[in-house]
Amino acid sequence: MVKRLLALLLFSLLITPCLPHSVFSLLSSSSCNQALPLWWEIRILLISDGNYTTKEGKASYSGKYSFTIRWTGCMEKDDLDFLLYYENSELIKFKAEEKGIFPETTRTLSTKDFLDKPSFSLNYILKKGDNLHFNFIVKGFLTPLNESEHKFFLMLPASEENSLESSEINYNSFITKGSNSVFLDEKRIYLSNVKKKFTWEWDYKKWHIIQDKQVFFSNTHEVKVEIFIKPHLK
Repeated sequence: MVKRLLALLLFSLLITPCLPHSVFSLLSSSSCNQALPLWWEIRILLISDGNYTTKEGKASYSGKYSFTIRWTGCMEKDDLDFLLYYENSELIKFKAEEKGIFPETTRTLSTKDFLDKPSFSLNYILKKGDNLHFNFIVKGFLTPLNESEHKFFLMLPASEENSLESSEINYNSFITKGSNSVFLDEKRIYLSNVKKKFTWEWDYKKWHIIQDKQVFFSNTHEVKVEIFIKPHLK
């Protein structure tokens, strides 16, 4: 009789979670005594290299650039969603050069001539199913910098979820390699630090007819993104 009671007690402990089901589904059985994080530290590192070209009449322009941006902030749980808090967005490195080739001269601009620079904006983190998707964009600027008849907006990296950029160019349609779908498995952020890397390549080339003139513009870049999230219990 005693053996039977012990067996029933042991069976009951094995099948009864020590946390409510909604929380237990997020944590492994080995961490039943683990408290839920109060907030999460977020770090995003984005590195990109790219180039652009414009050809109009007898003039042509070619530019190249590279930059590194680091975004830091945090988030906390808000019912089924998350509240996002901004701390800092820093352009750690920026290097650029543009060459304008004209019939009688060539003019080269260096990094110091680029008054407009890339700036990173994390719009929000969207919960979709079991994943957390990051919605962000790096804001670009008009090119070429040299005097020219026509200016084109330089598209810089954006995540798949981003839809805030007002442009005739659908960024997601010109991914040629990799994926700009930046997301994390939500369950993992409750258990430990999470780090995940993403890479993609983007390529846009088009001839435009402007006032009966043919103008060519191309814009390409490569992107590396690293997301780091650290849970905090206090």
